Amino acid sequence: MQKFKMETYQNLVKDVGCVTAENLFMFLGKVQEVFGYVPREVVRDVAARTGFSETRIYGALTSYRDFKVRLECDG
Repeated sequence: MQKFKMETYQNLVKDVGCVTAENLFMFLGKVQEVFGYVPREVVRDVAARTGFSETRIYGALTSYRDFKVRLECDG
């Protein structure tokens, strides 16, 4: 597990190629393997890449107890 770094995340995206609805859970699983959870920044980026809303992605993540997310307050 390591602290979230955008460069590390971007390398994961390069490794996967294109983040799509079909490989979404596989990709998020890889993110969690590296960081220990799925960071908010990743949810935002994945929403932009797939066209899914952030709410839909959080809903999917929280429906599987193997996924961990951190919901911090801004500010």
